[in-house]
Amino acid sequence: MFKRFMCLFLALMLPCIALADYVMAGYDPENVYRDWSKNQFMLRMEEKTGVSFTYQQYNKLTEWTKAKAAMTAGGDLPDVLFKAELTAAECIDMLDKGVLIDLKPYLEQYCPNLMALLSVYPDALDAITLPDGRIATLPYISEQPLQNIVWLNQDWLKNLNLSMPTTVDELTQVLRAFLERDPNRNARADEIPLAFIGPFDLKFLGHAFGLVANDYNLFVSDDQVQFMPLEEQFRPFIEWLHMLYSEGMLDQDGFNTSDTLRAVEDADKTNVYGGAITTMMSNFLPTDWLMSYAAMTPIAYNDTQVYRSFAGNVLTGTFAVTSACDNVAEVLSWVDQFYTEEVAILGTAGLVNVDYMVDGDGTWRMTEATKNNVYFTGETLIYSGGTAPGISSDAFQRRFSETAVQYVAEQAAMINEIAARPFPYYSLNYEQEAYIAPLQAKIGRYVDESIALWVMGEKKITDESFAEFESTLKEMGLDAFMAFWQDVLDAQKK
Repeated sequence: MFKRFMCLFLALMLPCIALADYVMAGYDPENVYRDWSKNQFMLRMEEKTGVSFTYQQYNKLTEWTKAKAAMTAGGDLPDVLFKAELTAAECIDMLDKGVLIDLKPYLEQYCPNLMALLSVYPDALDAITLPDGRIATLPYISEQPLQNIVWLNQDWLKNLNLSMPTTVDELTQVLRAFLERDPNRNARADEIPLAFIGPFDLKFLGHAFGLVANDYNLFVSDDQVQFMPLEEQFRPFIEWLHMLYSEGMLDQDGFNTSDTLRAVEDADKTNVYGGAITTMMSNFLPTDWLMSYAAMTPIAYNDTQVYRSFAGNVLTGTFAVTSACDNVAEVLSWVDQFYTEEVAILGTAGLVNVDYMVDGDGTWRMTEATKNNVYFTGETLIYSGGTAPGISSDAFQRRFSETAVQYVAEQAAMINEIAARPFPYYSLNYEQEAYIAPLQAKIGRYVDESIALWVMGEKKITDESFAEFESTLKEMGLDAFMAFWQDVLDAQKK
C-alpha cells in the first residue's frame, strides 16, 4: 500500500518539478502588457524544447537595475537573465564578482546557430567580447537595423519634373523647388521642404561632405580616432546648412525643444512635408502617405558613398547565465534556438495558421482574430519591450501582405547596404564610464549648441568664431577626451 502511495505521489509531483527547471529573471516594461508565465511564445518554446522556467519579471527598469546591482555570488540567484538590459560595465562587474559565468568556452559546442551567425556578422562577436576576451551576454542581431534616413517626397519630385538628387547642388535645388514652386498644388506657401529635430538629425546630411561620426562626434581613420567637428569639411557643411535654414529650406521649428516631429493624423489634409530626416515617416505621417516618400541614396563625396549606421546590427546585453545555473549546456541550447528563422518568426508574428496565414503568392497576413486583439503583441509575441536575444525576421517581414510595409522595408534595406559604423563596438567598465561621462556631456552639448547657433545665424560663421570653437573645446578637455577613446580603440583591437 505504501509503495503504491509513493508511486502515485511521485507521479503527481514530477510535472510540478519539471515546470520549475530553471529560474529566469529579466525586464519587460509594463506598457507591453506581457506576463511571461502566460505568454504564448514562452509556452510554445517550452513545448518545443522541453525546457521550462519560473519567472522573476520586472516591469520597471529602475527596479530591474536595482535587482541586478543587488545580485551576489552565492546568493539566491536566478539561473538566467533574459531581456537583461546589461551594460558592458555591469557585465564586467558581475563577471568579476562571480555572479555571471563566461560563456565563451560553451558557445561553439552548445550554440551552433549563434556561431554560424557570428561568422556572417563578425562585428557581432566583437560587440559581445569584452576587452579581456570574456563573453558575458548574448546579442540580438538585426539584418536590417533601425536607420535614420533622409526621406524625400517623390510625388513632389514628379510634380516638379525633378529627379532624386545625387549631389549637394542637386539636393539644394530640390529643396528650393519644394519651397518656391508649390509642389503640393494648393496655391499656398505652406511647404516645409525638409523637417528634422535638432543637430542630431542634421548630422545625417554630413555624409554629403564626407562627414560621418557616432553620437560623440567620433570616427576612426587609419586606426586613429578623429573628431568630426575639427575636420576640414565641417565648416563648409555648416555654411551649407546655414544657407538652407536662412532661405527657409529647412524646417524653421527644427531646433525647438520637442523631440518629436509634428504629427499629421488626417490623411485628407494637404501634405506640407517635402521630406524629413527620421527613421520612419510613419512616426508622424498617415500610413496612406508612406509610399509618397523615398529614401535618398547617400550622396557620394570624392566618388565614395559613406553613411552612418544609426542603431547598428547588434544589440548586446540580452541574455546571461549566472553561477547558480547547474546545467549551462541546456539553457544555452534553449537560447540558441532564438538564432533560427523559425523562432524569430514565432517571436514576431506567432504561429502559422493560428496567428497568421501564408497565401499562395508567399505573402502573409494576420488572422482576423489577431488583427482584432489589441493585446496580441503582449499575449503572444516576445520581440517588443525589452530586447530579447535572437535575430530579426527581416526576409519574412518583407513578405507581409501590406504593400506599404514591404516598400518601407526595401527603402531602409537600400540605405543599410551602404551604412557603416564610424566607430567600432566597445566596452567600458564603471571607472571608465565615470571618467568619460562628464567630458562627453560637456563637449557634446557644446558641439550641438554651436551647430544650432551657426545654422540659425545667431552665431556668425567666421574665422574668429571657428577659432573660438576649437579653443573652447580644448579648454573643455578635448585632448583628454580623444586620448581616452584612442585607448579604448586600441584595447578593443588587441
